[in-house]
Amino acid sequence: MSIDVIMKGGTVVSHQGVERKDIAVRDGIIVAIGDLKGLSAKSEVDVSDLYILPGVIDTDFHIIDTPENELRAAVRGGVTSALMFGELNDNSPIDYAYFLNATKENIDDITEQEMNDGIAGIYVSMSDPNSLVSDKDLHMLLKKSKRRVSIHSEDFYELEKRKDKIINGNVESHPNWHNEKVSIEANRRISAIARGAGHPVHLMHVSTAKELGMIAAYKELVTVSLSQHHLFLSGPECYQHFHEYAQIDPPIHDEENRIGLWKALTNGIVDMVSSFHKPVTTNEKEKEYPDSISGAPSVQTLLPLMLDQVSNGSISLNTLIDLTSAGPARAFNIAKKGRIAVGYDADFAICNLNEKWTFDDEDVESGCGWDHHAGAEISGKVTATMIRGEFAMWDGHLTNSTVGETIKFTDTFTEYEDE
Repeated sequence: MSIDVIMKGGTVVSHQGVERKDIAVRDGIIVAIGDLKGLSAKSEVDVSDLYILPGVIDTDFHIIDTPENELRAAVRGGVTSALMFGELNDNSPIDYAYFLNATKENIDDITEQEMNDGIAGIYVSMSDPNSLVSDKDLHMLLKKSKRRVSIHSEDFYELEKRKDKIINGNVESHPNWHNEKVSIEANRRISAIARGAGHPVHLMHVSTAKELGMIAAYKELVTVSLSQHHLFLSGPECYQHFHEYAQIDPPIHDEENRIGLWKALTNGIVDMVSSFHKPVTTNEKEKEYPDSISGAPSVQTLLPLMLDQVSNGSISLNTLIDLTSAGPARAFNIAKKGRIAVGYDADFAICNLNEKWTFDDEDVESGCGWDHHAGAEISGKVTATMIRGEFAMWDGHLTNSTVGETIKFTDTFTEYEDE
């Protein structure tokens, strides 16, 4: 058997546990795992003293003004696949698919597009008046859709009623305007509609502990992701320190909620963690609240911050890969990705778990030029990223040699045509 590359001596983190093994790759696919001394390959790569994790599948990645910068940030963060908002205008180093944005105008026919190549599914915002759909429309959409529908769950009507809570020039009023009830009310409605329609939904970047308590009663239909913003920051301190740079939707709430999110994560209610990467420029951030724009860069630090949690004993490596790789693949029916197993794509995040390092300002790849965690000391570093058998990054250096492909989904496969 002809082998392209053998990864030698690494500690492989997979569904079987954490074990030192070799990995053989041919044509971008894993073809053998174990003690592979008897096999020869075109190249052998020594990864002893490093951990090989499945590549991160980021399910909440926004492309805005600087696609090349954001994609470099993703590679540095061990991301090998992304479900994206916004479209690329050039080649991507990582694999990708796009969400279709449901609006009042396209609600009748959007389901006709969801089976197309490179489509991750349909996305609905319950807070954006430009794309807002009614409860009746959401029920109709779920009845017609053939795939899991992803939803931003903040209630537009609650937000409208609470506009008097906005204090001009004071971003600390943001979580008071977008308070817990805004999200809880939306999630209550969405979960009930999903059960009534008998159709699965995915609730993105959930921000409060109470929501997760509700979601636990709907797990037969509802999957949920948490963002690193809500897991690693809390108010009011983040607003006092970062000011408008801490403004995101749904907002970062207090420490009690942050702890509650971690409890839900360790209890298994949470299906995945995502970056919720939405790079907003300094010009947009430094407008006076509420004219400042919500969003923050995060894809580069998602995996390192979670590795730091492994280092301090908060989660296990196997929990980590379930949240960053296997969980997204299960929820979105992603084909051949999300685990290290024979027959799967050779997508790896190769990490040094023992390296302590500082994420400096000059390390930030995002085109917006800033990051909440610049200056943070982190235990655990992504040193290499492999995508379908090719290194997108090696020893911390980007190779610019990988070309991303559209992600395949098992729920969009069609019957083979007769030859």
